[in-house]
Amino acid sequence: MGKIIVTQEQADKIKGWEWHTKYPNLLLNLHVNNALVYNNCLQSLTLDELARAIYVGYEVEEKFKVGDKVILETGIEKIYTVGAIRANRCYLSGVAEEITNVETSNIRHATESEIAREEKSRMDKKINKIWIDLSDYERNGFYRKLVRGDY
Repeated sequence: MGKIIVTQEQADKIKGWEWHTKYPNLLLNLHVNNALVYNNCLQSLTLDELARAIYVGYEVEEKFKVGDKVILETGIEKIYTVGAIRANRCYLSGVAEEITNVETSNIRHATESEIAREEKSRMDKKINKIWIDLSDYERNGFYRKLVRGDY
């Protein structure tokens, strides 16, 4: 039996217990007696998993993977793609800019609706750019093809 994979939140709780007590078995006893009410994240672990985490060790699961769509927590809703991750720092690439050395605590996964909104915005910008470059005659022909099906 090797190390188990835990979330960052679970790892923080386990570390907190190890720091405050010389007796890690106390945490197991509390788990068995359902006394971990305020540690909901640890309640999702089985007794065996918690014991292995305490006595054998654990690894923290990666929150982000290369290729994930994320939002930088700066208040500006721009979607970036994770390019590389090294020790809680990552490289992000966006449409117009690239950002390096960002702490993973400063980003979050983009929701499906945020990704869809960003893709629609990009498509609208491309269409507007094409539309502006057309003459009035070309716009009318384009409109007839799209709306009325004239060829």
